[in-house]
Amino acid sequence: MTLDGKNDGGCVEPLAHHDGLLAACDRVITLLNRALRLEPVHAGIRDDTIQEPMARYVVAQMRMRIRPALAPGWAAHDPVHVALFGGTNSGKSTVLNLLVGRAAAGMHATARFSQYPEAYFPGALGDQWLAGAPSRFREYDCYRDRHPPRQSDDDLARRGYRPAFALLDLNHLDTRALAQPAAAAVFWDAPDFSTEEAQTYLGAVLDLVALADIVIMTVTDESYADDRGTALLRMVSDSGVTLHVVANKLADSPELLQDVEDKLSTHWHGTISRLPLVRGQTVEERLGHLMATPEAEALRQAIAREAAHGPQLKRRTLADTVDFIQRRLDEVLRPLAAEVEMANAWERMVERITQQELLERYRSEYLEGERYGEFNQTLVRLMDLLEIPGVGPVLRMLSTAVRMPFRLAGEALRSLWGGARARPEQTPEHEVLDRLIQHWLAALRSEAQLLASTASHPAWDEIARQLDSLDFSRQLTQTFERTYGGYRQTVNEEIQRRAREIYHTIAQRPWLLNVLRGTNLVVDATSIMLVIKSGGLNWSDAVLGPLVAGLRHALLEAGLDRYLQTQQALLKRKQLEAIQGAVGQHLTRPVRDLFTGAARAEELETARHDMARISAAALQVARGKSS
Repeated sequence: MTLDGKNDGGCVEPLAHHDGLLAACDRVITLLNRALRLEPVHAGIRDDTIQEPMARYVVAQMRMRIRPALAPGWAAHDPVHVALFGGTNSGKSTVLNLLVGRAAAGMHATARFSQYPEAYFPGALGDQWLAGAPSRFREYDCYRDRHPPRQSDDDLARRGYRPAFALLDLNHLDTRALAQPAAAAVFWDAPDFSTEEAQTYLGAVLDLVALADIVIMTVTDESYADDRGTALLRMVSDSGVTLHVVANKLADSPELLQDVEDKLSTHWHGTISRLPLVRGQTVEERLGHLMATPEAEALRQAIAREAAHGPQLKRRTLADTVDFIQRRLDEVLRPLAAEVEMANAWERMVERITQQELLERYRSEYLEGERYGEFNQTLVRLMDLLEIPGVGPVLRMLSTAVRMPFRLAGEALRSLWGGARARPEQTPEHEVLDRLIQHWLAALRSEAQLLASTASHPAWDEIARQLDSLDFSRQLTQTFERTYGGYRQTVNEEIQRRAREIYHTIAQRPWLLNVLRGTNLVVDATSIMLVIKSGGLNWSDAVLGPLVAGLRHALLEAGLDRYLQTQQALLKRKQLEAIQGAVGQHLTRPVRDLFTGAARAEELETARHDMARISAAALQVARGKSS
């Protein structure tokens, strides 16, 4: 395929489709990195067995192999990569020098001397393979024809690993060529991995292994049974890449070689190459002696044969990588799936406590309790509608005028006695809600503290701290207070609607309408007398109960008992729905959002969908249909 998106057969691959696949790769890589950061949180109780760094390896494969393979012309333009990895002093540099035919890689007895990936390549290969795959070493500093400066253990501990790699043109080295490179390939020397300190840069080791088309693991008589090494060997072998194990610096002992094969055969099925221990005064002299051995020549020829397959080898490795990631994707995403489940569990808990401790108790203690007054307010609105035109409004205005002096006088006296203006009394509903909200918060706080005591996730400590915070509780209640006014407006509109419906039902019976209007006229006149006698009695207090009771009795006498019950039930249902909406938006949601998790369920679904598209496209490349 050419760079304009056309392949040799004239078939056009839409560039938008290609860009969409790269964007899908980036989304998956971002999500996998999130899963990687969560691994310590969801590790649980483990035994002393070294775990495979599966998430790191899959992320590395996505960046180093899958995404570059989706670029036009990948198999033809990307050379064969050979990566050598092994534990400290396992002879990686010796094997690399053997394969490139000169003493190119430095060797040192210092533990963790090799910290950075180093690429050795014939100058004829150029570096277009690097520029054409920007996802591979995006976070690394590149050093051309020189080694990156080494970090001390103290610097690694304080500042962390600074990713870097070296590009070393074999033609620019000042060492003598003893032979041509075993293949026209890029040979990578990976950092050590076997010590605890080296885990800081294990990601760099996995990047090279994920990039490579041929992987060579070196072991010695001291390191072949190392748990870290065998865990990596098992994982790399499962990924399907061409893998060699070289037993280096090995004494001529059939028993030792057999023991190495027996130990490693439980993790990998293949033939182990043995390189004999050679002597010499200098690195170059020892390398010359080693290259003269039949074992060394056999290894060079084996690598040459495999690298000669070039694009075919790369496509096969790509197909095996896709299969590996598909098999392991759920395992890698498991920390994120656990986050989603924990967020869902917290949401269910908040919803359950809200339902049990707030909404159900509100329904039983207020809507079904003796203090419920909204239906009485409905009947008061009905009385307004039943006023006799011309007469009723006059009496109502007179009643208001009679009450006004008493109200003003009462406020003046309260101001003199109590100083500041008295705070308006809460309605019975408001009192019930305030009490239930505090009870609800206490129940949530208790559950969060119980979860925090399990230490199963650091988020529980933060949630418990937030629920304990006076600021958070005050913010919740103040937000709900502001919402309560809007909620009451909704309820008042529903009260007015119920009153109109009852009035229209009454209006269908003219005789009943006239009787109720007459009764209502008497009520208005009576209320004026009661106000005068009681010194300004509030219309909504003792006056309201008897007057509404009379109207209700008249309606019941007219056979509207079931109808009134239905209207009251409808009002309660609408009122409960309104309070559920206010509670859900302004109380439940802020508490539920205290734990959002590192991923949402839809993100995992998108990642799986993206991975299916990516896998299908990569397999097309592996079959040579988009090369």
